[in-house]
Amino acid sequence: FTFDIPTFLTGFASIGGIWSIISIVRDGSWSEIGINAFAGRSLMFLCMFCAFIALIKIAIDEKPFSKTLSICFWIIGGLVIAASIMFPRLSGYRSSGFELFSSKNFVLIDGMILVVGILFIILGSLIKDGFEMQKEMEEIL
Repeated sequence: FTFDIPTFLTGFASIGGIWSIISIVRDGSWSEIGINAFAGRSLMFLCMFCAFIALIKIAIDEKPFSKTLSICFWIIGGLVIAASIMFPRLSGYRSSGFELFSSKNFVLIDGMILVVGILFIILGSLIKDGFEMQKEMEEIL
């Protein structure tokens, strides 16, 4: 088990970020930065924490592909897709310029955020296939 610098920094940033989110919610100071900006920060730190878990799993197993890694990418993709639906409903929302089903002031889905979420899910599926191929290679050898 080797604990490298990117894993340490990701863990430090994600745990510190989640701690700050908890303190912002406890203090009620999220209204100062705006609910949309707060939601964006929260999403970033949750995704970073999920990536931290995946990096730890990679370091423990010493294998680049794992089921946990693919699940983490699916979770991140799901969080981002949920954000593409929820963020347009929050005050302070700014359009990315690519919306799905929008009319005047109403935006159903922010398309740019949705595409990022779909890409994470596709990447998770590719990692799952890589993991299965890795298992096959290990069984053959």
